[in-house]
Amino acid sequence: MYRQARLLGVLLLLQVVAMVGIGVWLFASIDWDALVNLSNKPGQIRLQTTDKSVVKDFERAILFTVYFFAPVVLLLLAGLGFVLLRRRGWMLASVAQALIMLSCLFFYGDSRPWFAYPIIAYCILMILLLNSRSVRAVVHRRRLTPAEARPEIAHGE
Repeated sequence: MYRQARLLGVLLLLQVVAMVGIGVWLFASIDWDALVNLSNKPGQIRLQTTDKSVVKDFERAILFTVYFFAPVVLLLLAGLGFVLLRRRGWMLASVAQALIMLSCLFFYGDSRPWFAYPIIAYCILMILLLNSRSVRAVVHRRRLTPAEARPEIAHGE
């Protein structure tokens, strides 16, 4: 019975790895040699470049980090909750999937990245899995107290 919950936790952690991988790829695709630090003050950074594509790549990487950092942290917590604690993390996973789809809509507006469609499709599949009967049975199962366990009708009350 807990196999579905553990599988869901592994799939959530796989999504975390994929999202972090996309972020690393975005930052790795920036030509860091074309960016110049013009600030002489310690602790302050002022970047300048003449290549507009580098600025666009840098901007896209920063926006990805801003939009997807919080949902990825929620996914990590939810995935660990399902893998280690079996029943914890359902609400975190649902909220994280909704936030990721919302972030994809915001992020998609200007740059139209290729990875938005697979992320949205994976989120939809995860929401369907989160709301499947077997996962909900594991998540919402609770232990009955002895007073709740006895049937009232059998005793004629």
